[in-house]
Formats: sequence, structure tokens, C-alpha cells
Amino acid sequence: MIKDVEALILENRFISGKTYMLRLKAPEIARFVKPAHFVMIKPTLQDFYDPLLRRAFAIADVEDDTIVVYYDVYGKGTYAISQKKEGETINVLGPLGNRLFPEDYDNYIVVGGGIGYTGLSLFLKQLKKHNKRFVAIYGARKKEDLSMIKWNEENQIQPIYYTEDGSFGRKGLVTQDLKDIIKSNPNAPLIVCGPKGMMKAVAKIAKEENALCYLSLESRMACGIGICVGCVVKDVKNDTYVRVCYEGPVFEANEIEL
Repeated sequence: MIKDVEALILENRFISGKTYMLRLKAPEIARFVKPAHFVMIKPTLQDFYDPLLRRAFAIADVEDDTIVVYYDVYGKGTYAISQKKEGETINVLGPLGNRLFPEDYDNYIVVGGGIGYTGLSLFLKQLKKHNKRFVAIYGARKKEDLSMIKWNEENQIQPIYYTEDGSFGRKGLVTQDLKDIIKSNPNAPLIVCGPKGMMKAVAKIAKEENALCYLSLESRMACGIGICVGCVVKDVKNDTYVRVCYEGPVFEANEIEL
């Protein structure tokens, strides 16, 4: 059930690199959240219109009546959010998204790149809670971009880390050992979120290895509820377009064209 609320900011702090963590008291939203859901956050006060549009963010965690969002500061909207203080309120619409992660498998390979890992963290937490088997892979350009290291430690998630510069974990890309990991985990679907180039590379390997691959897409959105048709991707099976916010955000890799 989608709610439009003024959420109380419990915490809004810098983590590392360009990433911040926003913790919001939003019981009306928290009670309905499932992994892969996202929210749309308005950067400004209700009567201000610059920047005009909401920003979309994955729900990285849920703790009782609170939701947790990690976000990278790139432009005017995310900078405005980063300036919000504890005790203030911020407008939040959610939870959003209709097609979520498949939950009926016994084993998973979960691959996250950069801030995209925050779109997978709640799913990993759920897998651990239900004693499901999984291999988690978490990569970025450098250690500072691995913003959820502490969260992983607190939740006893132990991913295989990769950094392109070798500053943390294995040096290289998340794809470099992926074929071997797929072979070692037969019938495990891949669950992926991250930069488009990374997702395309993972999907290509999954196809070569005849493995199911589910992509949780990130896109710029104006409404988040399927009205504006601003976040479409090509549906190659039906030769049409689908909305990331409404028909997604999760799609099988062979269904769409990135």
C-alpha cells in the first residue's frame, strides 16, 4: 500500500566517498516494505519547487518502524537531501515497485555494484533470516565506494569484495570469478543491481552459463507510479516498452534491453 508521508529524520550522515545514509521514522511505509521496493523522496519543502522532482532510492533496510536509505550526492536534489538535519521531516512516497525479487529458490548468487548494493541488502538480510544459501558479491571502484561494509558486519553478511584499484578485497571486477561461482552453485539465480555496464556484463555471463538472471533496475523517475512514462526500458519479448517503476523494478535479464 503506497503512502505519502512526512517522515521524521532520525539520522542523515556522511558514510564514505560521496555516500550518505538517511534513517527515517516512517511506520506507515515500513510495515509494507519488501526487498526491491523503493521510495521517492522530495528534496525540498512542500511549497518549494527547485528542484521540482522527487528522487528515487532503494530501501536498503527496515528496522521496526524505520526505513534506511543510502544515497550518493550527485546534483542539486541529492545535495539538498544531504543538508537535511536530524529532527526535521522530509516527504516520502512509498513503498513503490510491483515486480520484486523471486523468493522460491534455495540458493542465490547476489551481485551488487557500488550504491546498487543498497538495492540488494534487504534481500540479503531476508535470505539470512530464512536460512537460505547465497553467495554475495560486492564491488566498486575503490574502498570508499563500498558504503555498506559496516552494515554487512553488523548483519553478519560476508560478501566477496572487489575493488578495481585493489584497495579492499580482491582486485578487479565483480565478473572476474563469476563463471566459477555459477558453476559451483548450479540452479542458483543471479540477483543483480548496480551500474548499467556492470549489469550488462553479469547478464552476458549468466546467458553464457545458462543461468537465470534477475536485474533490479535503477532509473531516473519523475512520478514513481507509472503515470509519466519517463523510466521505460525496451521489452524485447513483446517488442514494446515497460516502466521500471511500475512493471519493475525487477526484470529477467533476457526480457529487456539495457
